Amino acid sequence: MKNIKTSLPKIRRIFLLTFFIVFVSVDFVSAQTDSQKVMMNRPIPQNAGFDVIVKLNGDIVYGLVREVGPDFVTYQRTDIPDGPLYTMPRNEIYVISYRNQVKDYINGNDAQSPEPEGITSYTGNPRYINYKDKDLFKNSNVQIGLGFLRSFTKLKSTNNYSSSSSFPVVLFSYEVSYNKNIQIGLQLGFGTNKSSGQQFSSYDSTINNTNLTEHIFGLYAYGKYFLLNSSSRLQPYIMAGLGVTSSNIVSQTKINFTTDNSETILVKSGTRSTGLGITARAGAQYYISDQLRLSLDAGFGLSVINVGLSFAINNSKPDNKHHK
Repeated sequence: MKNIKTSLPKIRRIFLLTFFIVFVSVDFVSAQTDSQKVMMNRPIPQNAGFDVIVKLNGDIVYGLVREVGPDFVTYQRTDIPDGPLYTMPRNEIYVISYRNQVKDYINGNDAQSPEPEGITSYTGNPRYINYKDKDLFKNSNVQIGLGFLRSFTKLKSTNNYSSSSSFPVVLFSYEVSYNKNIQIGLQLGFGTNKSSGQQFSSYDSTINNTNLTEHIFGLYAYGKYFLLNSSSRLQPYIMAGLGVTSSNIVSQTKINFTTDNSETILVKSGTRSTGLGITARAGAQYYISDQLRLSLDAGFGLSVINVGLSFAINNSKPDNKHHK
């Protein structure tokens, strides 16, 4: 009996120790389970403001639209606020619904809605402008011409020289109809004049043979006024304009001594001059057809007489009355 009494307290202590260990273990496991449940049930942070991109194939993309360009739409993913920018072809998108409830129909119904602040938007195709329907471009033509007889020159004392040869002035013009009687145009021309002269100097007993080559250039803006208001094929006109002219003269002189025919000196020089130029001419234009015209005029400019052939463009039916 004594042994039984002695062992009871030990059994009681072992039981209490075992119960305490089991209680603490259960409590620890329970606390660990509760904490895991709390962490798993926490909501994932999201950006509350986002745009919705609806594609033509039905896919939906959520993001922050940064730019709507002519070819691509640039956006940023909402789950990576500081991430890279992504692009999507514009022709794959049906509509963009912005976070402020504004809709931008890219390839859907055209809704004229204001653009959200901070978004560079390009909606729809660019507006097509039919320039042929504009009066300024309706009756335009290109003209190619030749000019004869020297009119513009920077040579001084031209009476001392004779014209040895001259390349015709080549003229290129573009004209548009301002109204039924007035055309405005731009003319570009260039050509070459060649002259020669001989002088005898009794002072030093020399004969000077000089050859001059002058390259001329002109750019004029002008207006042309048709005098008649009828359907005649022959239409007289007057024109006047203002422009820029340039002359580049190259001189080559051979000096021969009369006392010694074997001795010759060759002197070369050149000069350039640029300034304002005025053109004023009177002439007539003959309509071979609605698209083909022949012109002849005279006056001053780069040359005295100009002959030209013009071709009409952007001209369905000319406003001018001519052709019978």
